[in-house]
Amino acid sequence: MATDVDHVEELARLAALHQARLEEALRVLEDRIADLLATAPLKDGNLFDLEWAIKARAEVRLAIETEYLVTVDKIVREYSIVAASAAEMLSTYGAFTTVSPAVIAQLQKLSFQGFEDIGQEYLDVISKEVYQNTLTGRAFSESVKTVKQAVGGNMARYAKQQVHDSLMQFDASVNVVIGKEAGATKWKYVGRLIETTRPFCREHEGQVFTDEEIESTWAGSWAGKASGDPFIVRGGYNCGHQFRPVFDGEE
Repeated sequence: MATDVDHVEELARLAALHQARLEEALRVLEDRIADLLATAPLKDGNLFDLEWAIKARAEVRLAIETEYLVTVDKIVREYSIVAASAAEMLSTYGAFTTVSPAVIAQLQKLSFQGFEDIGQEYLDVISKEVYQNTLTGRAFSESVKTVKQAVGGNMARYAKQQVHDSLMQFDASVNVVIGKEAGATKWKYVGRLIETTRPFCREHEGQVFTDEEIESTWAGSWAGKASGDPFIVRGGYNCGHQFRPVFDGEE
């Protein structure tokens, strides 16, 4: 049977696979948007056609949906496997229960919405850049550079982090649901100690906490801390740790 550390290691491997898939989708997205911008009706290097800019927004939206969000949907659907793996791991420690399909579906929906928000944000960034170009007369080549940086740089970095955090937060939610249904009142902080592990997580690795102790300990501040429920956000952005329920006779 898999241990809690085995499970976290498997999550890290899955997150890396998901990141690779999303990075490839974003490369294709970047190429599609570049091809679209290459069709802009320029005059002396400038875009003055507002109607084209409006149509371009619809094309960018379609590209985001068919390249980025379709890939995200496939990734999030695989979270059901993570839920089953977490349940199997927790059974090693005495939690003989699972999460209902309805709860899993709701958690998947919340995860997908996080990725949707990123897509919407960068749709707005790209559209605003193209719109403003038609009004200011700025060289369109500069707008192309800005859009390329938005998709291939900022969006790619943001989405890569979201892939990791979304997966880990989904798993954290499953752990909490199963643990509380099984009557757990204590939680062990477990994870991978790697080069980038933040000091806060190193300090608390392997420690067992009550609900009250988690609330008081996580009330502090540290670099990379994320807002939200400590059980879900754990150490913060890109955190590889989880709270694993602890049962009677185990510390």
